[in-house]
Amino acid sequence: MDTTPRIGINGHALTDVQADVRAVAVAGANLWTSPDAVRALDAAAVSAKPDLRRWTGAHDVEERRALWGRITSQLLLGEPVTVHEEVDGWVRVTAPWQPSAHDPRGWPGWLPAGQLAPAGSLAVPIRNAVVTAATTALRDAPAGRVIVADVSFGTVLPLRDETPGWRQVALPDGGTGWLSAAHTRIRPALVEPPTATQVIVAARQLLGTPYFVGGMSGLAVDCSGLVHLVYRRFGVTVPRDADEQYALGEPIDLPDAEPGDLLFFAPPGAARFDHVALCLGGDQVLHASQAGWQVLEEPLPSSRRSNLMGVRRFVSTR
Repeated sequence: MDTTPRIGINGHALTDVQADVRAVAVAGANLWTSPDAVRALDAAAVSAKPDLRRWTGAHDVEERRALWGRITSQLLLGEPVTVHEEVDGWVRVTAPWQPSAHDPRGWPGWLPAGQLAPAGSLAVPIRNAVVTAATTALRDAPAGRVIVADVSFGTVLPLRDETPGWRQVALPDGGTGWLSAAHTRIRPALVEPPTATQVIVAARQLLGTPYFVGGMSGLAVDCSGLVHLVYRRFGVTVPRDADEQYALGEPIDLPDAEPGDLLFFAPPGAARFDHVALCLGGDQVLHASQAGWQVLEEPLPSSRRSNLMGVRRFVSTR
């Protein structure tokens, strides 16, 4: 079986053109297990113009623990989804940019219909701009008024124009906006897998990002979401879930782990991995730590050492 990370058009596989495919029209949207999973505390995240910074800031550690079983992932501005059902202002979708064993069409979940742009708003660009800062602002003109705040690391939008210091991108609603050139990189339609150094440098952009289960943005991220998001920044599609990430790439013996490799952890006797971390060499790792509740670069915690079960290598150029 081919276990190479997948690179599709614009870094992602295409979806069925006959399906009801829409695009995320907000900076970030949570994917919920069901509309009933939403609490009063989540009001800022489910409005037509969600404020994920406000939403994340409203959670203490116990409230973050209470999100288990409620949120499955996050979607970023411009990310396509296939809509399968609409009920009382909510849509059940699959996210094709997030491969999943749960559904061959992509990662499944629910989100408010108002957070999506209408069908038919997607186009295949020649070049993309990808956000490389943890978050940045989308503006109506170079150095102009902010029209979308907190556009996340890993957001991919079609490039339309450039001027010194700024890049114009197409938006799902048919409009355009401007992103700082310092916070973005241009990515051609045909991309190459990143080097280990590139992966580590990109992951360090998210140091300090709060740990949230299901998080996959510059405002909230979990361990496998961090891995997926870093590879998305380079146009490489890897699964959303740690178990499926482990099934991908080249198996490496534990003593041979090198910087850029992925370390996978599971409690004794467990059927699933419960954590993934990026190897930095020696004893150092970079990971979205549930124990530390943020993205950290640190020596491998002693509580994790006995649970290290395997290594995978997604990059080939050192």
